[in-house]
Amino acid sequence: MADTIVDNRAEEVPFSYVIADLLTSNLEQRQDKMKTFRSMWGVVALNLPDIEAAITLIFAGGRVRIEPGVVGKPDLIINSSSEKIISLNAISIKFGLPYYFDEAGMNVLKQLASGELRINGMFTHPILLTKLTKIMSVM
Repeated sequence: MADTIVDNRAEEVPFSYVIADLLTSNLEQRQDKMKTFRSMWGVVALNLPDIEAAITLIFAGGRVRIEPGVVGKPDLIINSSSEKIISLNAISIKFGLPYYFDEAGMNVLKQLASGELRINGMFTHPILLTKLTKIMSVM
């Protein structure tokens, strides 16, 4: 890409590289994901208690800055293990929306129901959550 659209300022958090690489790869390979990415504005925190780390993704219309820790007052806070966060990229996208009626989708629903995965703000910011799912999915 001509200029940096994923600015990782959380170098001290190894998990930030996983997210930065996933985003960069998805956006370079899929124009539909880039279109969604350009329309994203908001703040998403990923809290990973299993590795005692957190990062914040600050989306600003075609750019994202990754900061260490939970910064400010995020629109969405996703709390889960690093393994479960990564497994979210297996969610299929059908008709432009996350599809929860296959194995990967059902696993996410089970994790939400059991509390293994918590998403604060999912009902107040559903569009941001849907767009995040779309750009993170490898499907």
